[in-house]
Amino acid sequence: MTGTRQWLVLCVVLMGTFMAVLDVAIVNVAIPSIHNDLHASFGEVEFIVSAYTITYACLLVTGGRLGDNYGRRLLFILGLLLFAVASAGCGLAPTTNALIVARAIQGVGGAMMYPQVLAIIQITFTGTERAKALGVFGSVIGIAAIAGQLIGGSILALDIWGLEWRPIFLVNVPIALATIVAAILILPKDTDNKPVGLDWGGVALMTPAMLLLVVPLLEGHEEGWPLWLVACFIASFPMFALFIWYERRVARKGGRPLVRLELFANKSFSVGTMIAGLFMGSYAGYLIILAIYLQIGLGFSPLRSGLTYTPSAIGFFITSLIAPRLVPLLGRYVLSIGYVLAGAGLLATATAAFAAGTHLHGFELVPSLFVIGIGMGLGMSPLVGTVIAGLPPSEAGSGAGIVTTTLQVGSTLGIALISLLFFTLLGDGKPGVDYSDAFAMALPVCAALLFFAAYLVRRLPRMPFEASNALIERLPGWSAGFAYSMFLMTGGRLGDSLIQDVASRVAERRLRLAREAPQAPGDFLAYQFHNAGEDIGWLRYLMREALVYGDRPVPLEAGRQPAIDAQIDEVRHRQATGLLDPALDPAQLRLMDFALVNYPRLLPQITRMTTGLSPEDPRFTAGWESLLRTVGKSFEGDAGRKNDGG
Repeated sequence: MTGTRQWLVLCVVLMGTFMAVLDVAIVNVAIPSIHNDLHASFGEVEFIVSAYTITYACLLVTGGRLGDNYGRRLLFILGLLLFAVASAGCGLAPTTNALIVARAIQGVGGAMMYPQVLAIIQITFTGTERAKALGVFGSVIGIAAIAGQLIGGSILALDIWGLEWRPIFLVNVPIALATIVAAILILPKDTDNKPVGLDWGGVALMTPAMLLLVVPLLEGHEEGWPLWLVACFIASFPMFALFIWYERRVARKGGRPLVRLELFANKSFSVGTMIAGLFMGSYAGYLIILAIYLQIGLGFSPLRSGLTYTPSAIGFFITSLIAPRLVPLLGRYVLSIGYVLAGAGLLATATAAFAAGTHLHGFELVPSLFVIGIGMGLGMSPLVGTVIAGLPPSEAGSGAGIVTTTLQVGSTLGIALISLLFFTLLGDGKPGVDYSDAFAMALPVCAALLFFAAYLVRRLPRMPFEASNALIERLPGWSAGFAYSMFLMTGGRLGDSLIQDVASRVAERRLRLAREAPQAPGDFLAYQFHNAGEDIGWLRYLMREALVYGDRPVPLEAGRQPAIDAQIDEVRHRQATGLLDPALDPAQLRLMDFALVNYPRLLPQITRMTTGLSPEDPRFTAGWESLLRTVGKSFEGDAGRKNDGG
């Protein structure tokens, strides 16, 4: 597939992504209009918001399995078609109940469509192009999450054909149909798939368990907590217990459960899913009470409400783009910083709302809402990747599906619980100050959820070769050299954790490059040399270390040994597949790889005096890579020679 065609594929699937995520948020702005037009109670309005996320959350994993079984292109198109039909149903709904049903069907369409997006990106892109595509994917999610407020407010302000809130759903129909046509023309055709069993029993238990939990939380306050709602809420807990028992039973019998519970034995994953749920619960709860506070409590128009939210949207957009670049520097602590910032912004917003009371104009919230957006963007963009980082690559797909489902469940519970708190605090008093007070008292709960999430980030186990501080690699050459020298002069007593971090980062990067490199030995060596320039600071440290210690044991040697062993194991794996000559010693091959890849940069003066060119000169690079490809052919095994036509 050509580069242009790849990016066209990405554009098509991201259109579906944008709509699926947008419809989670866009309804918030229309709450007062729906409330007045359909004479819906606030509990019913909350259920309109949550009906989408409930079915979306319950069926996301199943949607992914259906794509594996029957084709990702087919499920993406069918999901779009169902989404378009349900959007039309939402826009034409004559009653509250009809709108709730249509929203639930919309969620089914989203659950069919959304899981195919990541799968299509995975099979369409490779290497660095895949990383770029996933970065764009993350940015689109962030943009869609914040655009709902602005787009919804603008559509309501225009009052197209006097339809009030209905166009926020009807606008999906032509966009979905256009995306379907583009998908038919552009997306690659599905290959033959071998169907595997679907856990319909898990779906049948998960869905009523969610409904039994969420419906009482949404309707309880409005209905005065009748006995039947209390009974439903209590019944949800044994239903969830039954779901867990059933999933374990399916796994014991060799089936494929809806949720692979054994993944939660991984501490990184189990803690990470808690973080995801807390974050999304806080975010969704904050969005819905902000919309109610601005439009009903203060009487803002939908457009004015959307414009008030704009600083938060701008902050979210900026940091959702920046966050992936900060991860190599700060690791998982990007999430901690984001959650603390967002929590502080929520507390500042609560203070401003409480102080202004009924006289709030909106501009008073600009600084605090901007801080919330900055924090939320940092906390959202790297979240899924951080949570699944501790899983083996073979489990990453299942883990990502569970995390995405957790985000939607967290959103549903956040809407239910924070709204329940808000309306309980509001009571039956007059609008105005009561709304400001209730809003100001509910926001600290959202902040507390984020602070707890930030605490849990610290509880995530450190991954192999993960660095907690990469600043040393960003320092100017003389200061980095001074740090290395102090470490060596003190026998590893000063700055040991810093050097260990640098070694961990280098090891992780080299192992990743080994996995991503081309299979042919010559191309493998050329690829390694092309990317080895990133490690120049570490290579210079190794030169200093060799001068000080010679061949004696060096500081932190035990911690660095596993990385070298893993690289030797990679050589053994290539020998086992026939790509490398099995008669060659794998340790010596690893040593030769290091020498050929790094020698020109280790001794640049020798390179310059020998060839007349700097190691960084494009002419030298091209010539050396060509030589490495030629040399590499002499180490090929039977499989490599067959691929070359020998």
